[in-house]
Amino acid sequence: MTQMTAQSRPIDLSRSAVIVIDMQEHFRDIAQSLLPTLIPIIDSFEEHNLLVIFTQHGHIKETDNSQLLKWWGAEDSISRFSPAWRLMSELEPHTPRNKPTTFRIENKNRYDAFLNTDLEKILQDHKVNSVVITGTMTNLCCETTARSAFNRDFYVYFPTDGNATCSRQMHDASILNLRYGFAQTTTLDEIHKALNRLT
Repeated sequence: MTQMTAQSRPIDLSRSAVIVIDMQEHFRDIAQSLLPTLIPIIDSFEEHNLLVIFTQHGHIKETDNSQLLKWWGAEDSISRFSPAWRLMSELEPHTPRNKPTTFRIENKNRYDAFLNTDLEKILQDHKVNSVVITGTMTNLCCETTARSAFNRDFYVYFPTDGNATCSRQMHDASILNLRYGFAQTTTLDEIHKALNRLT
């Protein structure tokens, strides 16, 4: 198979949402470097009255029997409502709870942000047809959510510099897979330019 022509398709964000995945204190060492370029994107989505959706991954370990928790072990997993579960402090001013286009999904406990959450309903209720996937970790929650969005018929934009993980090798492998069959890979600068073209 040849490279998908979607990679040269003009970016259309007129009915889009940015999904900011798991930018939590637990992942600060991995993802803090994204903040200077990611925050202006969040602000631009808000200025254009487009959806901004933050997810927070965590487990209630006393009742969670998930395979994910067993895989990583309770000690290495994030406890819901713990300090490590909180969004990075730099993002708090950008997550107003009274803004109708900003949402926080706080019950995510799988790699897939759609699974057992209201994410799909929020997107459908606001007639979103494309999503911009950002956050951490590229090869786990970000890639899984991008694939899940694609399989739910949302068009997926995946900024290569808007996602982070613990090694360049894993990051690049995810980008290669997503570009082949699930997402249009791009950059945060190109997303910003596309937002500026909106009237």
